[in-house]
Amino acid sequence: MATKTLIVIFQRGGMDGLNALVPHADGHYYDLRPAIAVGEPGSADGALDLDGYFGLHPALAPLKPLYDGGWLAAVHATGGPDLDRSHFSAQAGMEIASGGAIGGWVGRHLLATAGAGRSGRRIRAISIGTALDQALAGSPDSAAVASSADFRIRSREPELWEAALPLLHAGIADGYVAQGERVFSVLDAFRELRPHEIEPAADASYPAGAFGRAMLQAAQYIKSGLGIEAIGINLGGWDHHANEGNALPPKLQELAQGMAALRTDLAERFDDVVVVTMSEFGRRAAENAAQGTDHGSGNAMFILGGRVNGGRVIADWPGLQSAALDDGALRITTDYRNVLGEILSQGFGNPDVGSVFPGVRAASALALIRG
Repeated sequence: MATKTLIVIFQRGGMDGLNALVPHADGHYYDLRPAIAVGEPGSADGALDLDGYFGLHPALAPLKPLYDGGWLAAVHATGGPDLDRSHFSAQAGMEIASGGAIGGWVGRHLLATAGAGRSGRRIRAISIGTALDQALAGSPDSAAVASSADFRIRSREPELWEAALPLLHAGIADGYVAQGERVFSVLDAFRELRPHEIEPAADASYPAGAFGRAMLQAAQYIKSGLGIEAIGINLGGWDHHANEGNALPPKLQELAQGMAALRTDLAERFDDVVVVTMSEFGRRAAENAAQGTDHGSGNAMFILGGRVNGGRVIADWPGLQSAALDDGALRITTDYRNVLGEILSQGFGNPDVGSVFPGVRAASALALIRG
């Protein structure tokens, strides 16, 4: 049976969800943003209508066929109700996802699903980068890998060291040794399966840069058969306090191109994958004097996959009238942890989502994953 893989894209900096997933039928949106609002559908550079109320920023055009095909869903007015508007603490809080809990939410998911015939001597989750994402922390089965091509022992005689180190620790019952054995097992798997040599599909066009390379690397892991169950990818550069009209579109285009290329590249493996995007907070509803937006609250999430119940924007929309705002920002009506919890339970068979998000109140089902 093919391994199911969760890909978490963290948009660090606070994406402007109101300009990414545009509430073009809410007239207050245009009142609040006379200079930077995305035009109504049908106008020059206008939003790409999805359902008569919401539309995609035109830079997200590569996502429109995925929405129309039923593979992409969006959730609006979502976020962490207990998070503040500081990048550092909001990012940490979102990745831990429960005050006082140990590790990150993906790490706790891995611990909750550690049985079911899974080997205890392999890596189940990878952060693509030089450091482990906080969301993946807490599980001994997580690792940070910047480049699969360079994931090896750096030595003139790597094979000798790989053979000698396990023997040096043989018979020692120690957590560090067990973790070392996991590393060696994944080194063996990388050497055998050589994911970095897997070419993308001819029509999969990944964007240039670190994010595009990370998305390609994720596809290589999935297609290689490494058995990776969760992959963390970061895309920074979303903190647009000024000149948002020029700064936001390239970031949205990069995101959309990477997601669309991944879908094309995975082909029949797409049914085994769920991609979810998240950002620490949204932006204030009104533009500022520098034609940017300041730190806000409610935001938008995108969920992509072959089993996603897509073609829908899910929103308990609070409106953008002054009385409905949360200190000038879009009010959160859907806890992002309810989105993630449903993905884990319905998409990845987690029987104990309560241990992943302790203390989070259950909410109405969003029906994000098809049965």
